[in-house]
Amino acid sequence: MTTSIPLRFSAVGLLAGSLLFSLGDVLRRSVDSSSGPAPTALTASVHDHPVTWLVAGLLSALAPVFLVPGVCALVATTRGRGARVVGVGGALTVLGLVASTGHAVAYYALFALYDRAGTDASTISALDGASESYPLLVAIVIAFAGGMTIGVVALLLGLRRARRVPLWAPVAAVVFAVAGSAGGVGIGVLGGVAMMAALLPAAQSLVAPPRDAVLAARNRDKEPTSA
Repeated sequence: MTTSIPLRFSAVGLLAGSLLFSLGDVLRRSVDSSSGPAPTALTASVHDHPVTWLVAGLLSALAPVFLVPGVCALVATTRGRGARVVGVGGALTVLGLVASTGHAVAYYALFALYDRAGTDASTISALDGASESYPLLVAIVIAFAGGMTIGVVALLLGLRRARRVPLWAPVAAVVFAVAGSAGGVGIGVLGGVAMMAALLPAAQSLVAPPRDAVLAARNRDKEPTSA
């Protein structure tokens, strides 16, 4: 079986993107998990770890550049059984990935600017409270959260239905989605491992036919044809 170069790049993009996304998330957690939920405490923590915060933001913003082509390739190469679920899940995932770039800029840059500008505590609290009700930011957060949870799970369920990934791949996607809503560096590591575990067989399916798909094709070839 020959594989086109774009599909190979897409497969590599899924793995590279998931690694960048996971590393960015763990680095973020290493900074904000020690500060608590208060925006003033997070700003102080960013002041203490400016390089870690910057790298986390850059990785989070860069990851979708690698992941989006890979997800689109999965949708484009899925036919027949599971194709609709893959299409819906892929569309939601791409939406979440695009929104994640906006979320990264709004989140990481904002707290870094609070620190650099020497913003006082009352102003930080007021701006943080106002941001939680600003329609654009709310829409970005909803798209990001929904796409990276419901979208990813639906995508992997569709790929499983299409027999492109093993049963544990969508299970890993669920673990990734649940871990994303919990705090702590350890949970972040678990979520990152789960994300890579879910996308590894998906990436492999772009460059080599899964065993289930090969067996299904062989069984179809063995079926008698009517004259």
